[in-house]
Amino acid sequence: MTQRAYKSGGSRLYAAVDHLDRAMNRLTDILAFVGMSALIGAIGIVVVDIVWRRIGGQSMVGAVDLTQFCVMAAASWAIPYAFSARAHVTVDLIGKNRLRILFNTIDRLIPLLCAGVMAFLLYLSWGRAMEQWDYGDVSQNLAIPMILFWGFLLSGMAISTLVCLVHFLKTLLTNETI
Repeated sequence: MTQRAYKSGGSRLYAAVDHLDRAMNRLTDILAFVGMSALIGAIGIVVVDIVWRRIGGQSMVGAVDLTQFCVMAAASWAIPYAFSARAHVTVDLIGKNRLRILFNTIDRLIPLLCAGVMAFLLYLSWGRAMEQWDYGDVSQNLAIPMILFWGFLLSGMAISTLVCLVHFLKTLLTNETI
């Protein structure tokens, strides 16, 4: 029996949730890599724009649009990775040792609360994104459809919601806390 199966008493449900958790970890790793590559691209665009201004005396057309696009990808796809890696800031309270049962319960509910917040933000953002879609808004210089910017944000929030739900299920099925 594997250690994962041992933790859950050999439950098939735990094995399925664990498999889903590992799949979400792989997905968020890929998204974070692509997002950070986009951030490196944004830095490259800014450097080229600065050099071009010094050499040619003009700014590079579309540098702002491309930089915003790359930064949007990086920021939006880093959020699910942070949830997946459990890399968010936490605070240990002074009384945490005395009220261990209470804080364990709270720690188990945090992924569910995070999923709820991300789902709510996704709902609100979806409405605004559909307005952008209906209006056909585009960026100023290169006419990049604004819905593409929103696509990064919406996908990041949707995946974050799923990651948090999987973490919540995993904490329900084990004695681990986040």
